[in-house]
Amino acid sequence: MSLNRAILFATLLVLAGAAATTGGRVAVLAHERRMSGLPKLGYVSCVHCHQRGLDTLPWAKSRPHHDAPGGIAVSPDGKTLFIALDDRDEVAEADVASLSVTRRARVPGGPFGLALDGTGKRLFVACRQHDRVAVLDTRDLKEQAAISVGIRPTDVAYCLTPAGERLIVPNSGSDNISVLSVSPLLELTRTAAGREPYAVAVSGDGGRAFIANRMAVHDQILSQPYSEVTVLSPANGHVLARETLHSAHLAEGITGVPTRGWTLNSLVRVSNLVPITQVKDGWVMSTGVAISNRDGEVTQVPLDEANAYFPDPSGVVASPDGRRAYVASAGSDVVTVLDLDKLAAWLAKAGEAERTDAMDNMALSYRYVVARIPTGCDPQHLALSSDGSRLFVAERLDDRVLVVDTASLKPVGRIVLGDGGLDDPIRLGERVFTRALYTFQGQFSCRSCHPDGHVDGLSYDFDGAGVGDNLLANRSLCGVAGTEPFKWNGRNPTLQYQDGPRFARVLMRTDQIPEPQLDQLATFIKHIPPTRTVPWSRVGQPLTPAEERGRKLFFATKRTDGTPIPRALQCQTCHRPPLFTDRLLTSVGTKGTQDTSGVFDTPHLIGVGAMAPYLHDGRARTLEEIWTIYQTDDKHGVSSYWSKLQLNDLVEYLKTL
Repeated sequence: MSLNRAILFATLLVLAGAAATTGGRVAVLAHERRMSGLPKLGYVSCVHCHQRGLDTLPWAKSRPHHDAPGGIAVSPDGKTLFIALDDRDEVAEADVASLSVTRRARVPGGPFGLALDGTGKRLFVACRQHDRVAVLDTRDLKEQAAISVGIRPTDVAYCLTPAGERLIVPNSGSDNISVLSVSPLLELTRTAAGREPYAVAVSGDGGRAFIANRMAVHDQILSQPYSEVTVLSPANGHVLARETLHSAHLAEGITGVPTRGWTLNSLVRVSNLVPITQVKDGWVMSTGVAISNRDGEVTQVPLDEANAYFPDPSGVVASPDGRRAYVASAGSDVVTVLDLDKLAAWLAKAGEAERTDAMDNMALSYRYVVARIPTGCDPQHLALSSDGSRLFVAERLDDRVLVVDTASLKPVGRIVLGDGGLDDPIRLGERVFTRALYTFQGQFSCRSCHPDGHVDGLSYDFDGAGVGDNLLANRSLCGVAGTEPFKWNGRNPTLQYQDGPRFARVLMRTDQIPEPQLDQLATFIKHIPPTRTVPWSRVGQPLTPAEERGRKLFFATKRTDGTPIPRALQCQTCHRPPLFTDRLLTSVGTKGTQDTSGVFDTPHLIGVGAMAPYLHDGRARTLEEIWTIYQTDDKHGVSSYWSKLQLNDLVEYLKTL
């Protein structure tokens, strides 16, 4: 073959290949536009629709487990400490004198909250993964009884009432409170709480129980958010009061101060509707304690200083004599010590206006904060010995319990449970997630907005163009692996980009997280599983008749009368299983008057039952409101033919995803 013929032949092959490639690309694009119902869709990867199975995602695979301490309880004589190890499905017993673990007992279901009866002979364990409360005999740590409660119980409190022994159990996943009798072990009632009831404290006389609700709610998109302290009677479960914590979220610690008639709540005070640029002035999040008196009057006071913040307050305990309180700050690895005598003196002198504005007074904490005790990583739960001489701090991500002498406020040692998981990249990423080290003045951590990787129920003004423009609802990180791109506008292709340059520019207001830690953070987030929204007893079970009717409605291609539903308006088109998202940008008619665009990333629906509020700006408080209030001209699916009963069925199905 001559050289010219060879060149001609090669050229023809190249042109044929190019034509085939171009033709194939055109065919693929036509297919994608037809199947998505988006006639202007540009070329995208096939995996947008043909997604991998859930079992291939990082959160579905096995991972290392660690001795992370959850709740802790001290025996009445102060000699023994019981520690919940939810990641191990164990409860550990430790000797306080020798600071050593003496026994471990297997308790299935993620034991997280602990309480002892008055004699110390029975240990009550709230198991948040299996929705149950177990009763252990402290002599042998064997399970004597168990009972099912609501979804994800996170705490348990024991009290003796005139009607008998009671257990109060906040069920964080079902937004209610189980009131149990002890002998026999029965659920007497299940009382509605605020959003995500998380921690409980009871009065010494057993007359009142106080439940801290961790998550904020708001009545309208531009209204002030608030959390709630639910006050109920342990004897019968009747609600006595609902105390409002204005502008509060992450309220996950509560304790009583009987000698003063107070209840103390740890909280984050959030100003989510100011432009996020105000992070530099400390206006967006601050840490404090709410003081509720016998009359239900609530005063919030700061724990922060003018140039130093102590974010993500969690456990809080008060000394038996009512003179001191201790607050764990998980984001700054510190326990703050409060002088309650000084705090009471300030309250007695402060006028109404001064008490109302107290949380904005960054010079106030010096009056009653008397010490900051450094701790290990992620201190969350606290406990005091009955005489108040020893403070126990669960250093969750170090697998240790710190023991502090309260007279000197100095550590006396640690109970070592595990090695801290320093060779586990997932655990290292969780450390990055929980620490406020990388934000300006340490004001907040990733966990501040995403407790347990989830949502805080708030919408934020991330755009500096003006107050109220382009408000965006916080999105859950649970089950987010494989759903890229991220952000409501779909501009962030990876978690590293989402939490690196963007996070530094928009939120941190400081240098971005270093690359090694950023990779660890992304690894951790990818391993956060979806939020379970059905009772543990229902996992893996067939759908109920109502849920099955809702499933058929979700996957419907025709209306009830047989009229075809356009492909672009079928629920399954945008929310395609198994991730229930096509990972594309689309418009569903929800552009608001303050929005510069009406095109948004399609969110995944796994765990959607726990992701309220809904839509890009959080205007829909419930799933029902998406279609009953904010649906416009059948643009967000064809819903005009649904009856109220059909909508109910659809919502029931969505809650199973």
